[in-house]
Amino acid sequence: MDVEERVKAVLDGRMPDVVPMLIYSNHLPRGKFERYLRNMGLGLDVRCSVYRAYMPNVRIEERRSGNYLYTVYHTPKGNLSMVTRVNLKFQLAGGSWIVEHPVKSVDDIKALKYMIEDTVYEAHYDEYSQLKGDLEGDGVVTVSSDYTPLMKTIIRYMGFKNFALIYKRRQDVIDDVIQTIDEKYMEMYKIIADSPAEIVRIGDNIDSTFISPTLFEKYCLPYYNKYSRILRARGKKVISHMDGRLRILKDLIAEAELDAVEAFTPPPVGDLPVKEARETWSDKVIWINFPETVFLEGPEKIKRFTVNLLEEAAPGDRLIVSITEDIPQEYLKNSLRLLVETMYEYGRLPIKLLR
Repeated sequence: MDVEERVKAVLDGRMPDVVPMLIYSNHLPRGKFERYLRNMGLGLDVRCSVYRAYMPNVRIEERRSGNYLYTVYHTPKGNLSMVTRVNLKFQLAGGSWIVEHPVKSVDDIKALKYMIEDTVYEAHYDEYSQLKGDLEGDGVVTVSSDYTPLMKTIIRYMGFKNFALIYKRRQDVIDDVIQTIDEKYMEMYKIIADSPAEIVRIGDNIDSTFISPTLFEKYCLPYYNKYSRILRARGKKVISHMDGRLRILKDLIAEAELDAVEAFTPPPVGDLPVKEARETWSDKVIWINFPETVFLEGPEKIKRFTVNLLEEAAPGDRLIVSITEDIPQEYLKNSLRLLVETMYEYGRLPIKLLR
C-alpha cells in the first residue's frame, strides 16, 4: 500500500499494513534526507485551498517596515488596522503572527461585518487536481476550509484579550459576528462540497486553556456538526486541527461529527493520553501530532516515547502519526530520522505489545 491508501484505509475504518506516517510538506527539507525518510514510508501532508476569497469593495493598504507588516482595511463603515510580525523563524519558509488585531472594541464591529459580508468566494479547483496528480499517492492533499466562526473571530479578528473584553460586556455583539460569519460560510462550504477534495480540514487550534467547555459547546460543536454534515453528504472525510490541551473537552469532542481529530497532541505537550482519547472517541481517527518537545530529549527518549505511543494505541486501528509542528533546525534531521526508523521497525499492524 502507498501512503495515501494507508490514510484512506484508516479514515474508512479499515486497518492498513502499517501505521500511516505524515509530515506537513512545509516542515520537511528537500533532498537526500527527504528521499531516505519517504522511502521508509513517511508521506507528505500537502495543504491547499479549493476556493479564492476577496473583498471587492474593501481597499487594502499595506506598508512594510522591517519585520512588521502594517495593514489598513478601508470600508464604507470605517477603517480597521492590524500589524503582523513577519519573518518569524519557524517553518522552512518563515512564519508570521498577528500582533495587533483589527478589532479593538465594539466600535469596530460595523466595519468588520461589512468586510465579512463583502467577501466573495470563488471555486478554484485546478491547484488541488495538480497537487494530487503530482503526489501520486506519496501522501495526501488535505483541503482547508477556515476556522469555525468563534475561532475566526478570536484568531484573525480580535485576539483573545479583545474577544474576552467584548464577550464579557456585549455577548450579543459576539453572537452577531458569529452568525454573520456562519451565513457567509455557506457560500464557501458549497464550493468545497462541490470540489474534488477528499479530506477537508476545519481549523481550529483548539486548546481548553483558551476555549472553555461552555464556549466549545455553544460556539464550536454546532458548527463542526453543521459543516461536517454538508461535507460528509458529498463523500468528504472531515478533520479538525485540535492541537492543544483537550482533556476537559474530550466528552464534547466526542459529540462532534468529525472523522478525525487532527494534530491531536498527547502528553507531555497535551494533557490527554492516547489510550483515553481512543476510548472516548471510539468512532474517530486519532491523527496524532508527535509532541515536538520530545524531539529535544535525545535518541533514547524519542525511541522509547514512540514505542510507548504505539503500545498505547494497540492494536493500531484509527491511528495516524504525523508531524504538524516545527522541529528546531539543529534537532530536525537526527530526531526525525530516529522517529521514522522506529515507526518503520515497530509500526506494523496489528500492533502487539512490544515488551
